[in-house]
Amino acid sequence: MAEAAGLAIGTIGLAGLFTACVECVDYISLGRNHGKDFEISMTKLILLKARLSAWGESLLVTQEGQETPALREHWLAEQDNVGRCLISIKTMFEDGSQLESRYGLERLSTDQSLSVIPQGQKSKPFQQIEDKLKLRIHSRQEHTSVSKKTRWAIRDKKKFDSLLADLAFFIDGLEDLSDRIQVLDLQRRLLETHIQAITDVNSIRMLEDASTQAQADSSSQESRDKTPSKGTHGHTYIDTIIKDRARVLNGNLGLQGQSSHSYHGTQAYDDVRVVQGDMSNEAARDFFK
Repeated sequence: MAEAAGLAIGTIGLAGLFTACVECVDYISLGRNHGKDFEISMTKLILLKARLSAWGESLLVTQEGQETPALREHWLAEQDNVGRCLISIKTMFEDGSQLESRYGLERLSTDQSLSVIPQGQKSKPFQQIEDKLKLRIHSRQEHTSVSKKTRWAIRDKKKFDSLLADLAFFIDGLEDLSDRIQVLDLQRRLLETHIQAITDVNSIRMLEDASTQAQADSSSQESRDKTPSKGTHGHTYIDTIIKDRARVLNGNLGLQGQSSHSYHGTQAYDDVRVVQGDMSNEAARDFFK
């Protein structure tokens, strides 16, 4: 009997695409001059990677042809949603100009990439989070090749926080799938298992601070007040309402230096996807196809 083929998005294998997305997070490091607020932001990024890893692990996406039956059964209906989320994550981290201008990162030279920050310059709580949580996730992934990729350091924390928001947006979309096919509880248990690798009390507090801030950021995205807010690239957003499983991405995607716009009274419901900003043709095809 022939072995089942691995799931794919068009001609792209799901396993390889997912693995590339998980690796993307390791392209980013703290800069040499940073404070606790930068470490909290990096901890948020590590937690997002843990969520993404737990999503893939719960669905067995790296085991080609042996993905969980629930995912294989619903793949025809869900592959477009999964593809949009994963391709968007991969595209975010591969666009160097966007990482610099929109997300506040700076490209590191080869020598800098080998050791961005001496161990002693990182706080002990963050060091344990980085060492233990990243190591635990890496041990459960296959075919890593991060050392061959361009590395980046945080230069502008405020802009970097917008990267965290955009990454969370796409991971939320993947978790919506988990909820629809009733594996979200398993995914959350796997995430808890990852986090339990942290045992230091101060490290746990830092994780809690990062998680609390991330939840507050998510809540502010759920329902905005009528006060105009200035977004990336000069766009203004007023009275945006997001309900159900809808997702709204504020800012440009795949384009730089476009004109500014004002978005008034946007209402997103059900499974709708909305971008309030400018998009390149390639990004639009990936996002809305």
